[in-house]
Amino acid sequence: MGSEDRSTLVRICDPVGRPRGTGFVADDRGTVVTSHEAVDGLLRLVLHGTGDRSCRVEADAITTLPELGLALVRTGGLDVLGVEPLPIVLRDRIEAGTYVRIAAHGWREARVLGVAPVT
Repeated sequence: MGSEDRSTLVRICDPVGRPRGTGFVADDRGTVVTSHEAVDGLLRLVLHGTGDRSCRVEADAITTLPELGLALVRTGGLDVLGVEPLPIVLRDRIEAGTYVRIAAHGWREARVLGVAPVT
């Protein structure tokens, strides 16, 4: 997968089409994980997946987790956006030198250089 391959990312827009951010599908139910900032203050979202697949979601499908800087968005299933889920791994610590995948104009492999507090 090259750096321009965005097929695993979901684009998130407000109801009139303005980009708000990106997310990724995290489970077999089509749940999208994104930043809290991408959904903050919105009662409706439009999610764009692969090809011309998209879906509109209402406030009841959005779970905000502001204390974690995250939000979860229910889409109704994997087939809705045509995006495959990405694995999530829980680790207590990631050592410097470890390779990880990050979203940066598509998915890229990067090496962890150290730690810093962020949201």
